[in-house]
Amino acid sequence: MKEKIFVARRLTKKYKKSYALNGLDMEICRGSIYGFVGKNGAGKTTLMRILTGRAVQTDGEIGLFGEKQQSKMYIQRKRVGAMVEGPAFYPGMTAKDNLEVVRLQKGIEDKGCIKEILEIVGLEDTGTKKARNFSLGMKQRLGIAIALMGKPELLVLDEPVNGLDPEGIASLRELLKKLNQEQGMTILVSSHILSELDQLATCYGFINKGKMIEQVTTEELFKKCEPYLNMRVNDVQKAAHVLRKMFPGNRLEIVTDKQLCLYNFSGNTADVMKECLLNEVDIKEIRAEGASLEKYYMELMKKVK
Repeated sequence: MKEKIFVARRLTKKYKKSYALNGLDMEICRGSIYGFVGKNGAGKTTLMRILTGRAVQTDGEIGLFGEKQQSKMYIQRKRVGAMVEGPAFYPGMTAKDNLEVVRLQKGIEDKGCIKEILEIVGLEDTGTKKARNFSLGMKQRLGIAIALMGKPELLVLDEPVNGLDPEGIASLRELLKKLNQEQGMTILVSSHILSELDQLATCYGFINKGKMIEQVTTEELFKKCEPYLNMRVNDVQKAAHVLRKMFPGNRLEIVTDKQLCLYNFSGNTADVMKECLLNEVDIKEIRAEGASLEKYYMELMKKVK
């Protein structure tokens, strides 16, 4: 069983009369890239603020690297790097000088770590350029560089792709994969661009109105939204017979007397249409539906409304 490095139980955060978190349960395992999914205001940033010590819960408890005592949590938080609510840096300083400030604040003796981290995030050639003059993508990278100081075991990133162009998003995605795969870093990342999380995350947490709706691994998610063939026909029994003959190992579901679905479909719709025609099956509609994180999320949100 994988080690759980962060656990939240019945976590609640109340502001006056409204709840940012309302009895949330959550688990993050070592070595994972945890995609945190939810609408704006769902509670993602509040959870990250509590995890990193920027806020304190109203009720419930958290565990970080096995520690549950609030008074000792600060020790474990030294093992966490974070960029929450945007990158924070000194705009009048260079990238190198910004990291030097963080190095001194954290008491890191090795000065060589600055050069190493700048190379990791692709800012090694920024020289004397001030951070205020960086592009948005460079600023995001500087925020991540600051979060990486001290070689954290858990990296927490709140909407790191905000405002980035497609090239910047792809570059950041590869950086996070590299940190996870080559350095074994566990990453908690939220994003409203679900297609990016779909290419990055190894597990997901879906949050809505401060509550965890579902937590799944990538493998579990694929099974839940596996590709399928959706057909409307004049004779569902004849069509089912054709599909079972063509795809004997696939799961087949008769939805209505006119509709059926063939799961884990990876064939050619033209071949299906041809075989149905030979067996006097009149196809009214045929669609190959692909697996999609966005689609699964939308269906999940419909269920909780």
